Amino acid sequence: WSCQMAEIHEIVRAYRTAQKLSLRDFAQQINQNLINTVVSYGTVHRWEDTEKPYEPDMWLLFECLAMYQDWRSEWAAACLKAMWPDLFNRGVVCVNLPNNNK
Repeated sequence: WSCQMAEIHEIVRAYRTAQKLSLRDFAQQINQNLINTVVSYGTVHRWEDTEKPYEPDMWLLFECLAMYQDWRSEWAAACLKAMWPDLFNRGVVCVNLPNNNK
């Protein structure tokens, strides 16, 4: 997924549909190994809502980056880049994900 000023709802929907997950299943996949974190169907629905934009919590995204080495870490990085493009574009923040192509 290439993030060039994409909006959160586009990123969430793209990753969810690429994984062929319902809103509920997407939430369950995000929650899978996280402690004291609850992402619900309703939360994912709000992330995809184009009328009332709602962003994932920054700490949730960092937790996904730290915990997962799959599409969930890529999703988290794409969301962070969309939320703070200037920090990434200027090189203030850089996310290096493990290469899963073996």
